[in-house]
Amino acid sequence: MKLILKNMLKVMCSVMLCCAWAVAADAADHENAQNSAAISSVDKAERLRLENKLGHDDLHSLCSGVKACLNRDLPGCDELDKKPSSKIKYDAEFCAPYYELENRGLKADMKTPYAPEIFARLGRKYRAIYENVGELSTNGHEISFLFDNMPFTAQLINAYQNSGYVLEYTHPNRRYFNGSNGRSLSGEFYWALQDSAGTKLCFRNVFFGYGHAQVLRWALHGTAIAYLDMDPIPGGKLKYKLTAIVFPGNSVLNSIMQMGVFKDVVNSKIDNIVKDIKQSSGRYFAGDKEPMLTNTDLKSAENVQNILDFEAVVNGAPWQLGDYMKLKKLREEQRNQPNMTAPLRVEEFQKIKVTK
Repeated sequence: MKLILKNMLKVMCSVMLCCAWAVAADAADHENAQNSAAISSVDKAERLRLENKLGHDDLHSLCSGVKACLNRDLPGCDELDKKPSSKIKYDAEFCAPYYELENRGLKADMKTPYAPEIFARLGRKYRAIYENVGELSTNGHEISFLFDNMPFTAQLINAYQNSGYVLEYTHPNRRYFNGSNGRSLSGEFYWALQDSAGTKLCFRNVFFGYGHAQVLRWALHGTAIAYLDMDPIPGGKLKYKLTAIVFPGNSVLNSIMQMGVFKDVVNSKIDNIVKDIKQSSGRYFAGDKEPMLTNTDLKSAENVQNILDFEAVVNGAPWQLGDYMKLKKLREEQRNQPNMTAPLRVEEFQKIKVTK
């Protein structure tokens, strides 16, 4: 068996951790735009909506950054809102995330969920970028199953580690979720893109989140944008790259977050999480099933079925992001039919998908 659980939680906790280490408070160090705005041609209602949503400083960050980098006039932005900040050099490096997000399919469209917040943060003066690369000892079907069922993945780890990891969906569309290591890190996230530019479902991801961390006496919080890309490589593995952009609120925090010692602290937090995962996954794939049999959470009918489905995928059944809800719906329909006692199996579900 492959170390699937280790790799899945490593990636998911890395997303959670990068958001949690977005240390800066949301008060950005921007120039205040003058209040006497020339708004004769601007949509005043839209401007008021954006200002109420973002605040005055972030409205300026949104409008000025999109104008400078994408040469686009957003509805609701007046001329002073679009005026470049004298403290920012709008060069290729600064504008690169704008191009990246647009190429991935996340446009600076104010009707897109969280687009105003995301592009407003990109327009701030300070940012720090972290990258994490590696290989996953798993294939695309297995990782898709685990991304499709985050709560079960966390509960399985907890069964072996007696830990408090949490991954929970917070909306029926399963695009909003929160996560925690049960100790000092937590966050709330939006899965902005699951298939960047409409390709490679579950393998070209963009997340936006609010993170929280308790480090010694400091309670830290902030925001981050994260890209997670995965591609198959020989040996039935996946390579991955996680890029997180975080936004320090002032020059002092920016300097700290650019330092190697700070990145070492971040890596040590990840190492602690991975250590927990290695121990539990090692026992699971060595054939130790006792924690699954004795853990209260995994005794539920839902999780018993999750275990059976997971084993089916590990043994070769195909899986695609979104199959969890489709299979759940078919099982519910099946239970309402007479003489149907056994739940629909993954293999049977896949045959139904093909015939349709």
